[in-house]
Amino acid sequence: MGINNSGKTGKKHILWMLLFVALNIAVITWTAYREFHVKSRPASFSLGEYGVFYLLAALGCQGVIFLTETLKLLFTARFLSKKMTFRAAFETVALGKYYDSITPTGGGGQPLQMYWLHLNGYSAREAAVIPAVSFITRQLSAVVLALIVFAFWPRIVPDTIRFTAYAGLFFCAIPPCTEIAFSLHPKAIKTLLAWILKLAAKLRLVKDYDGTLKKVINTLTQYQDGFILIAQKKSLSAGLVALSVLCRFALCSIPFFVLRALGCPASYLRLLCMTVYIYAAITLIPTPGNSGVSEGAFYLVFSEIGSEGIFWAMLLWRLICYYSLLLIGLPYLGRQVEVFRDKKTETETDTESGRDV
Repeated sequence: MGINNSGKTGKKHILWMLLFVALNIAVITWTAYREFHVKSRPASFSLGEYGVFYLLAALGCQGVIFLTETLKLLFTARFLSKKMTFRAAFETVALGKYYDSITPTGGGGQPLQMYWLHLNGYSAREAAVIPAVSFITRQLSAVVLALIVFAFWPRIVPDTIRFTAYAGLFFCAIPPCTEIAFSLHPKAIKTLLAWILKLAAKLRLVKDYDGTLKKVINTLTQYQDGFILIAQKKSLSAGLVALSVLCRFALCSIPFFVLRALGCPASYLRLLCMTVYIYAAITLIPTPGNSGVSEGAFYLVFSEIGSEGIFWAMLLWRLICYYSLLLIGLPYLGRQVEVFRDKKTETETDTESGRDV
């Protein structure tokens, strides 16, 4: 029975990946057709004035993202009186972003980071708190920045993207808001979640009610310690929020530098706000790394500014923001597999020794 189930799971995974690749190809093909055939824009790739400088700045933004996320892990570990090297923190960030990029909901990174830290000698609590604190502050900074942009620049993008962004922000705000409410009133939130999941089970949206409820409560409990740590340590929370805001600005600045590299004259503030809408909108569609959806949203939003290099800008943006995460995380994925095998071998050896005794 286990073999049959694993076979079915493998087939579903392959089918999902094929659909995912097909969606990417379809969106890129459609964008190229619109640019080079319908709008008759030149297909050649050419950088504008100071184009190389702007591309380096875009790459620098990705470096800032990794640096801020790494420092957040280091600071949190220090408050827990746990030593962590810069290399170990960077490795944890790289693995988390790699798994975020290949999971449909973009949420596979935190559980993997917890598991990875536990394999490397951290207690279950420490392994849960360190990534949880980073995730909570990152989500909160994204939500707050989006709310500010939505309030002051409500008409900067087409209505289709705008209303999709509103819905996306709502779902993006659910995890941190639920965690805050759970930390303050755990019994009330447990009752509410049980009611919601019962309704979902009746609608056949959830197959295993008991298992799903247990999984959700366990996840919230793991993140609860992280939220409590943030609430109690004001100096830590201030530093983590500052790093999270810097990280978010760096992420949302990459389209500006990419478009400027290709000669687009638009202002930084305008492109930054448009990018905030894009990131809020694409969270509504749970494809791995938001692929397919990201490219389409980028084109729909930035084609309005009249840049002739929009197609190449889209590809460069995804190369820097998405595919680079896969390339950076892949070597550390191999090391994770090696560590897992070593731990498994040690466990099997200890078990055999125990039996001999």
